[in-house]
Amino acid sequence: MYSQKSKNLFFSSNRELLISLAVALLCLFLSVAFPAQNSAQDITKNLFFLILLPMAYIKIILKKNLADFGWNLKNQNIALLWGIIITIFTLTIFYLMLNYTQFKTGYVLDDYIKNNFWLFLVRELIIVNFIVFIFSFFFQGFLLAVFREKFRYWSIALQAGIFFAVLFFTQNFSWQTMPFVLLSITGGVLSYKTKSFFYSYFAGIFAIIILDGYIIYLTK
Repeated sequence: MYSQKSKNLFFSSNRELLISLAVALLCLFLSVAFPAQNSAQDITKNLFFLILLPMAYIKIILKKNLADFGWNLKNQNIALLWGIIITIFTLTIFYLMLNYTQFKTGYVLDDYIKNNFWLFLVRELIIVNFIVFIFSFFFQGFLLAVFREKFRYWSIALQAGIFFAVLFFTQNFSWQTMPFVLLSITGGVLSYKTKSFFYSYFAGIFAIIILDGYIIYLTK
């Protein structure tokens, strides 16, 4: 067994990591547990629990700059190169999923979106846009930065693994959430390379708009 001195040394040397991880898990729990009646309420609660609370923790408790947690547009040359690579890879995987799996039948878009271009734009540019932004900041911004210093490249897998766990425990692991499963990995790589979650957000929303548009095209 580990001695009390060893335990104290472990906690003291990993204090910020452990507290930050606890805060992240608490934010996720509140996001899942807090009820929402519609998409607007769902987005609002997630904005609060997954963006505002982590930001408050970073600024007030850690007293750090948000740029250290991916809130920046640095490394633009690296972002351009890796953004192109990641986007092509993501779209290729989507294409393979559509043609060689049950993804096409399991990933459902409402009929009113398929039949009205303007409603499609509203959905993608407002609802989906907010969802991807929240997802990108919390997982590829906040969580990735929490793990990055200690775990380096493994931080990509760790933040994605926590996202997988959330989907599993909320019973939302399905074809409908599969695009975000993929983006948790590809976006994690892009954020790690650029130290900015904005680039994974840009690549993610672009890929989903292309995916949804292509699915609508196939159903015409």
